[in-house]
Amino acid sequence: MQHLSPEALERARRTILVSDVFAERAEEIVAAVSEVPDAHVLVVVVDGNHKFAGMHHVKTEELAVKVPPLEGDGGWTMVFSTGATPLSVRQRTDKMADLAQQRINAIERINARRSGA
Repeated sequence: MQHLSPEALERARRTILVSDVFAERAEEIVAAVSEVPDAHVLVVVVDGNHKFAGMHHVKTEELAVKVPPLEGDGGWTMVFSTGATPLSVRQRTDKMADLAQQRINAIERINARRSGA
């Protein structure tokens, strides 16, 4: 039986690294959120090389259209709205890393079962 995608496993591992990039910018993110106009959110981008790639004000109603091009090929985004605090940003990035680790664990368990290990 075929294993789950090695790319999915790698993406989850990289997501853990990227969560730190977002967390390191918590203060900047909170400062930028305070300048977001009404009916907008702040979209924070980390590129496929794990580098901070900017922050963008996006109309809430345009998220589905605007976010994919901002992510680019292999990037990550997080969306923040008014009221974000450094603590809440870090809690979300911690959760992002935790969920990625859970994906890694699940993929490894499934692959081990499929291998008969």
